[in-house]
Amino acid sequence: MAVATPFLAACSSEENLAPSRGVAITDAHIVINVEPYGATPSAARSRAAEAPAVTKPDTVLLANGMRAVVSMEEDAPETQAATRATMDDGHYTIFALDPTTGDRITGTKKQLTGTVTGGVFQSDAGSEMILDPGTYKFVCINDAVTDHGTWLEVSTGVSNNPYGPAAGTIPTASDAQIGTSTETINGDDWQVTFLMKHQNARIRLRLVAYTNQLENAVGALTGSLTEYPVTLKYALDGSTPVVTEKTYPYNYAIAKLTLPNAPTESNATYVRANNFYSNYMYVMPGSDGISLYLGEGKAYGKSFNLASPTQLASQFPPTTFQRSHSYTITYRLLPEALYLFQDGSCGALAEKGTRTAIGIVVKEKTATDQGTACALDILNYTWKNVDDHIEENISPSPKNMAEAAADMNGENWTYKANLQGTVRSNQATTYPAFYQAAHYTPSVSTSGIGRWYLPSYGELIKFVQVFQEGFTPTATESVAPHYDQMYTGFETKVRNAFTQASKPDIGSQFIISSTQIYGGTPSLGFRPTYINIWSGDQLYTGFCWNTMINGYIMPFVHF
Repeated sequence: MAVATPFLAACSSEENLAPSRGVAITDAHIVINVEPYGATPSAARSRAAEAPAVTKPDTVLLANGMRAVVSMEEDAPETQAATRATMDDGHYTIFALDPTTGDRITGTKKQLTGTVTGGVFQSDAGSEMILDPGTYKFVCINDAVTDHGTWLEVSTGVSNNPYGPAAGTIPTASDAQIGTSTETINGDDWQVTFLMKHQNARIRLRLVAYTNQLENAVGALTGSLTEYPVTLKYALDGSTPVVTEKTYPYNYAIAKLTLPNAPTESNATYVRANNFYSNYMYVMPGSDGISLYLGEGKAYGKSFNLASPTQLASQFPPTTFQRSHSYTITYRLLPEALYLFQDGSCGALAEKGTRTAIGIVVKEKTATDQGTACALDILNYTWKNVDDHIEENISPSPKNMAEAAADMNGENWTYKANLQGTVRSNQATTYPAFYQAAHYTPSVSTSGIGRWYLPSYGELIKFVQVFQEGFTPTATESVAPHYDQMYTGFETKVRNAFTQASKPDIGSQFIISSTQIYGGTPSLGFRPTYINIWSGDQLYTGFCWNTMINGYIMPFVHF
């Protein structure tokens, strides 16, 4: 062993180094950086790609009456500058290996522990590391990694039972990190620089909701119906990870999530909604069979039932969850009906406060597109007081129900001149439906909304889709009055949306649209289209005649 130089000895006396022999690894020799999440390409997203990998959104109907539009994306790579500011802090353990044999250097003063604060390493009191001059493979681990002397272990933990009242303690794993650095130490002109690598995948939940407050919402990631890895055993240098423990199947909790009561930020896309971000959850890489549950707390005044947890969805990403990659699962949480209030805001009826509901949202407002809502009042007016059935909107007019459902121009048909040059919103006598829709006013003063109009058939179908997503008229069904069978409960959901807002039951009214459809023969001509929420969970739809006295209007408005 070489004798320390006088210069090194002087440094040692100032920094508690070896008195005369060996080389001390001091705080000044240690640099700890953390590799950003997503620094290595994934199968789902190349490093050159700008947009993150995203699953196709899927709407899930929840047991408590709410709906969730679910998607998942792999987060874009973090910048190193942002990572250093927020991720280097923590407690670390450093030891050395023989670079040839991989054996651990053991004995007195052969391990250094300390804390990184603001990017600066400071060893713990009494912690020293002194080695003979030479080349070593240094290993650095944080406190989320367990050092067993001859091997390392990372464990995220698992609950005692499937998620629910008997689950027991739900794991809250930390961000396990391992880094290595091979360095020759001799004299004092050297440095041990670690690039710490995340050993788990990182997942968080973004709940997008039309509310300013959640109530103690808590949930968990579970292993779904598969066994999910929860413990890995590593060689001392962090290589060759091997799964040593898995969950039982059937939804054993592997990570706890907690959502804040107050929103984190406004949603950039759905501008009337807020984002609530959960804590980050850390799970083992190598599988994708994960489910997410919310089992406690409230949203929109409704409880998540712990005894029978609400399974929001099982998301299968474009690839398996990968080590050192970060993911965001988004749930756009919608109440049974999303209401438009008189001030232009949106939300659940249970959280209206002093606001007054004036409509049901049929199309959410985004940063680029206006929203649309239907009035809560159904008014009895005829489409036209002349049974001439001439072509008025556009030529050629729709010839089948699919073409009619593609018409989203209700406001245009209401306020722009028709083919005959008549602005129908000004004609109270000849065009009662158009006039009354344009002059409709709710029972309260409003702000933040546009003008009311007679909706097109496509917009009425958007209303239907609020209560049965995916319903679409076809080109082959009859244009004459006919029944479309809907899902069980459809009729009840529609009716409840009105009665719960203290409005009359929508009943079995013929709700007419501004869209005309060709009746199929010159004698039938061009006729108004309608929808009718019929008993037995049926949608009665097709064409009617201009002067039908039991026609009703449901005005629409953009906001």
